[in-house]
Amino acid sequence: MKGKNNTAVNLAAGFAVVLAAACILLWRLGAAHLVTGIVWGIVVAHLGLLMYYILVPRPGGKAIKFFRGYLPGALLRYVIMISVFCAVVFWLRINAVGVLVGTFAGMMTATFISLNRMRHPPEV
Repeated sequence: MKGKNNTAVNLAAGFAVVLAAACILLWRLGAAHLVTGIVWGIVVAHLGLLMYYILVPRPGGKAIKFFRGYLPGALLRYVIMISVFCAVVFWLRINAVGVLVGTFAGMMTATFISLNRMRHPPEV
């Protein structure tokens, strides 16, 4: 019997693991270390991916209008990501270059995973 694979649960678990790793690195290496910044950037990117999955409307029977369905979720997602990015850089004083590199790397990885899933849909 095959278990049900819940994407939201997997993304939340991955976010928790990356956040825990980022907190451990902040404690062990300090806020100014580049590696700490990169991992915190991956936390921001992973949060964006989680928000994307939660806020994007699912395909249904009716056609979803852009301004009513997708745009509010996209705006909320970017407001959350920018707020978390600013909090990490200015409030926690994490290495800004590392956060930028980590966010870029995390978002590129998420894009490649999403494109690969679109190209190769799961078999039922």
